[in-house]
Amino acid sequence: MPLDPQFEDIIAFYEALPALYEQPLEALRGAPPPPPEPTPVDSVEDRSIAGPDGDLAVRIYSAGTGAQRPLLVFLHGGGFVLGNLDTHDELARMLTAAIGAVTVSVAYRLAPEDPFPAASDDCLVALAWAAANARELGADPARLVVIGDSAGGNLAAVTALRARDEQGPALAAQVLIYPVTELGAPMLPAPDGNFYILSPETRSFFNDAYLPEPAMGFAAGVSPGLAPDLTRLPPTFVATAEYDPLCAQGEAFVARLRAGGTAVTHTRYAGAIHGFATFPVPMQGELVQEIAGWLGSCLR
Repeated sequence: MPLDPQFEDIIAFYEALPALYEQPLEALRGAPPPPPEPTPVDSVEDRSIAGPDGDLAVRIYSAGTGAQRPLLVFLHGGGFVLGNLDTHDELARMLTAAIGAVTVSVAYRLAPEDPFPAASDDCLVALAWAAANARELGADPARLVVIGDSAGGNLAAVTALRARDEQGPALAAQVLIYPVTELGAPMLPAPDGNFYILSPETRSFFNDAYLPEPAMGFAAGVSPGLAPDLTRLPPTFVATAEYDPLCAQGEAFVARLRAGGTAVTHTRYAGAIHGFATFPVPMQGELVQEIAGWLGSCLR
């Protein structure tokens, strides 16, 4: 399918900017303007919890009623270098409202100040905290879900593996939105030969910041697509984007999960680019509704 026209203005906007890796981190990490009408939820609360190396900020969203509400642990994207509670506030709101859930959005430590394994350690601690405090948050600990986009999708998959292997809380499901699953894998262009939003140079910039050594991109603890054991994992939803340089590795991960016996639902969003879950386009809403429908069936 051709590139979907709903992304033309977004691509033009990003192409008019200096290359991401040429800009100062301070500018890149600035808070984005809020949408004119943020998706309403019942409550939003910022908290600090005890992290592996000091306080860890989380934002807790709540929608719906009843003690059986799912508990989502949301891990934002941004190449392990960018992103925060504000950049993904609207996506977290949309998911919370559509699912009728309690969502704990995690401000894990960023590289290069805190390279691997800082982010992974923070996410595992946040998952354990959410599970231990589920009842106080008004959610069901048996309906614990980890969800992330891009680098957050990587961290979600890594967190699920670590929870399995390190006696962490049991997950009811994981949701991976165009995840990076192999940091050492080459970037592949879109069907039209372009690299939209995520270029090889940008990926190298992120990897150089996140990885203490380049060879670590091939380590299973960093790249879940290379994990030797992908068995005993929760039901999984994976969204990939046709015009995303990460599409092929995300779909290879789907195949490996299925080979390991994991129940996987996968949708490739035709004509979509990397990052579409955070852009104010119709496909964003379609994805949120699909995730909500899938979780409604999965957690029944």
